[in-house]
Amino acid sequence: MIDQTPSGIRRALGRVLTVTVTLLVCGGAAAAVIGRFSLITAQGDAAPGIAAPRTSVGVMSVDLAPGYTVTRRFTGQIEAAARTDLGFELSGRITQVLVEEGDVVGAGAELARLDTSALIPERAALEAELAALAADAELARLTLARNDALTERGFRSVAAQDDARLTLARAEAGMAAVRARIAGVDVRLEKSVLTAPYAARIGARIADPGQTAAAGQPVLVLFDAQPARARVGLPPELASGLAVGETVTVELGGVELEATLRQIRPDLDPNTRSRSVIVTLPEGAAPVLGDTVALILTQTVDDPGFWAPLSALREGVRGSWSVMALEATSMGDRTLPAAVEVIHSDGASVFLRGALPPGARIVAEAPDRVAPGQLVLAQVE
Repeated sequence: MIDQTPSGIRRALGRVLTVTVTLLVCGGAAAAVIGRFSLITAQGDAAPGIAAPRTSVGVMSVDLAPGYTVTRRFTGQIEAAARTDLGFELSGRITQVLVEEGDVVGAGAELARLDTSALIPERAALEAELAALAADAELARLTLARNDALTERGFRSVAAQDDARLTLARAEAGMAAVRARIAGVDVRLEKSVLTAPYAARIGARIADPGQTAAAGQPVLVLFDAQPARARVGLPPELASGLAVGETVTVELGGVELEATLRQIRPDLDPNTRSRSVIVTLPEGAAPVLGDTVALILTQTVDDPGFWAPLSALREGVRGSWSVMALEATSMGDRTLPAAVEVIHSDGASVFLRGALPPGARIVAEAPDRVAPGQLVLAQVE
């Protein structure tokens, strides 16, 4: 039974009105969504083909090489061609030191003197003794001549003649002994003067006038005036590849010079396990003795690979390395990673080994800016 009362009619009208309003709101929302979607679709259809700009990257071609060269520097020390700690062979008081530190002297130059005041009278006494023996020898010679004449005429015995002959022999033997003693004094006088054994530069002056020097005590340190040398320790495998007389490059005071390999020692240094080589510096060089010098050697390593700038490397996991290679596609150049092994680095470039074929292209700088599979714009550097 339908409620025909006024209140029932009002309730029925309210429900109808609520349903009608609800349907109108839902229809309007649906129309708005459909209209917005149509607008977006229309705008998308109006500008087809617009895409994000591609990243420009510098690329280089892989140029395979059979190996690489390594320039290695080995530090050595400058030394003189010869060094002598020079002293007197005799003991005595030093009266003169004729040179100063740093002087350049020639071979045979007088450097220092000992006091010879005791040797002069000794030599004079020996000369007087020699003169006396010479007089005795002359007398014995005259006596022997007279005895020979008397013996021939029968006025002198043979015994007297023999006695005169032996007297002459003793006098001559005495003269020889004195001459030997005089020669000994002359040697001592000669050794009282210290002379340079070769053209040299004076290093240290150890003794001064007035000082009593023992036999063999160093008085001066001499360095050979010939061109200086450099002693450098090398690994045995490198030293064995060199040859005496070979021209090598050394760096002294920031300047590279051409030097000559003089000697290669046959033994190993027990401390460094290196093999010493002696290098003669050119005559124009004036190094300071004891200064350091660098021997520059270039070594060729037979190991195939290719050179790339250090900036082309991309660090991977667990210490692995890769480069970003490029492959040509119908849509353009696309990046893809390629694993490589670092063989050698000289600071700015690296020598790499990998599976890249000759002529392959890789990103030469900042490969981290692009992701694998990304389309890029390649620019040859």
